[in-house]
Amino acid sequence: MDAADSAHTAYAATLERLYALVRFGEKLGLDGPRALDRALGGPVGRVPAILIGGTNGKGSTAAFVESLLRGRGFRTGLFTSPHLVSFRERIRIDGEDISPEAVVSLADRVFAAAARVGGEVPFFEIVWGMAALAFAEASVDFAIWEVGLGGRLDATNACDPLVSAVVSLGLDHTAVLGPDLASIAREKAPIFRPGRPALTAADGASLEALRAATDAGVELRVLGADFAAFDGALPLPGAHQARNAGLALEIVRALGIRPDPTQLAQVRWPGRAEQIAPGLLLDCAHNPDGAVALAAWLATGEGSGPGRPTDLILGMMGDKDVDTVVRTLAPHGRRVTCVTPGHPRALPAEALAARVPGADVRVLPDVRAALAGRDPAARTVLAGSCYLVGEARAAVLGVPYPEAGLRTVAR
Repeated sequence: MDAADSAHTAYAATLERLYALVRFGEKLGLDGPRALDRALGGPVGRVPAILIGGTNGKGSTAAFVESLLRGRGFRTGLFTSPHLVSFRERIRIDGEDISPEAVVSLADRVFAAAARVGGEVPFFEIVWGMAALAFAEASVDFAIWEVGLGGRLDATNACDPLVSAVVSLGLDHTAVLGPDLASIAREKAPIFRPGRPALTAADGASLEALRAATDAGVELRVLGADFAAFDGALPLPGAHQARNAGLALEIVRALGIRPDPTQLAQVRWPGRAEQIAPGLLLDCAHNPDGAVALAAWLATGEGSGPGRPTDLILGMMGDKDVDTVVRTLAPHGRRVTCVTPGHPRALPAEALAARVPGADVRVLPDVRAALAGRDPAARTVLAGSCYLVGEARAAVLGVPYPEAGLRTVAR
């Protein structure tokens, strides 16, 4: 076995070891992450932190912040989840995914630290520990942490952020976070710190719920009331992305740094109204608010062209609000093709098709068949799941999927 094969084998074995941790399920709480951080020598506290949460838009906002900081010459670490195609997407330094060799080395060291702590350490905490170690050892100037789930008990909340932001607030992960906006706000608001900048782009009932859940010592700044959405050209289309970009500019200003708005044009955030091929767009819209944002953009006709129809390819997880998502998106498609994502929680395409309003609905076995059968005269928009978007990106780019042949339910 040559060196390249050996490195590939070691990387695949590490992924298999990491993905096996999902058998422990979600294990929310800060005691475990804090103990793991101590066992690693305290890397979390060695890097100034920015903490970004919310129901939708937190990944895009984090990507905008990262680009703005890097544009001013700062070294950056970016932690996001889930990944679309490669695990390495979760941990980025100066805009680049970490290497397979770094994944192997970091995982070995974090697993060893977890063994010293004792108990069952879940997947997300191990990966969070890997990112903390990577950022500290790369001496990044800022770590941008995207909250994984909720906020109050998420591992990312173990940092002491200079600035925190809740981008939006909506109904998602209700089985874990609670059934209504008030419950979800109580889980997300604790990423704010008294006396530190606290920002949000939430509005309406969501904003009121967030205000009610926010600690009295926190002064909440609100997009639209205290500052404006970005009004320039962006590579990520839609009014919701202008909101995210405006919030990112204010996050950077809250650090005492003057951002260069032109740097926003450099952002590449896959799977967010991404035109990956002529006439083919991918969007991770998987919950009601995400579907509303995508539908609002589709309604503008932007990127379509006069008289060009729009076809939809939809695939969803069975534990999402399927009916609301399809009711929101289906009216914007001349034809809807339903597929089954390659994921254990996927809703079968036949069951999804039965819940799509309208007559022109078809079922195909998988995303590759749907992509192969699309009408070249139409604009095709694929949406409904980040996992489906990952499959589609891999198919279009000719990248093996799933990576190393390993399927996972890891968030």
